[in-house]
Amino acid sequence: MSWLYGPDPGFSEVEVRLTADGEDRTVLELEHVAVVPDEFWGQFGPGAAGVGWDLGLVGLAVHLAGGELSSEGTEAWEATPEGKECATRSGEAWGAAYAASGADPEVVAATTTATIAAYTGS
Repeated sequence: MSWLYGPDPGFSEVEVRLTADGEDRTVLELEHVAVVPDEFWGQFGPGAAGVGWDLGLVGLAVHLAGGELSSEGTEAWEATPEGKECATRSGEAWGAAYAASGADPEVVAATTTATIAAYTGS
């Protein structure tokens, strides 16, 4: 699957692999490759897409377990303290991964803060 995002989108492709792991389990692997405009990457780093995927996978897990995030839907859940905490922790984890890749610590701090703010509104 592929999609385009933003006013001047670049290439974006998603590959999902499902592999049986016994009779009752399936392993899901998701790989997202994208050409991201420099200004977007510079503002948000890898967390911009990463947090979005993490929140989407939380929703999938809840759905597969037979639950609902809220009666109003995913967007309403993301505005709750629990949803904001999930986005914050995800943003911090993506920031740590970005730092581990050798990115400049000041850039990591700024992009992590911007990503968390974009998802939590704070």
